[in-house]
Amino acid sequence: MIKVVIFDNKQVIASIHPDPEEDVRVAWAQEGPDCKGWCVFKETGELLYVVDKDGVFELLIRAALNHLDLNGVGTGFCKNGTMFPGLYLLGFKDGENGLSVNIKEFFKPCGGCN
Repeated sequence: MIKVVIFDNKQVIASIHPDPEEDVRVAWAQEGPDCKGWCVFKETGELLYVVDKDGVFELLIRAALNHLDLNGVGTGFCKNGTMFPGLYLLGFKDGENGLSVNIKEFFKPCGGCN
């Protein structure tokens, strides 16, 4: 089973992201001893980049957005064009900050779900 942990420890973050700012976080996906990938994001809602080693892009985005939602952030956004194809598939829309999504709407159950 893949487990995702959100890191806020600067030393841990600095090991994979140069010069981490105060509000930078990492969603880290791991299965047993194997790292499956990570997503670097900011507490402001900005998704910076994803390193996907095993098809966990959506899982990492969902984990980051869930963390942001629990911390009262209303909008997730991304300016990194390399992430756009995957984010479009998840429902992100063009906006003034690149692509964005209303986090509450993102996690709203679909109309056909029971």
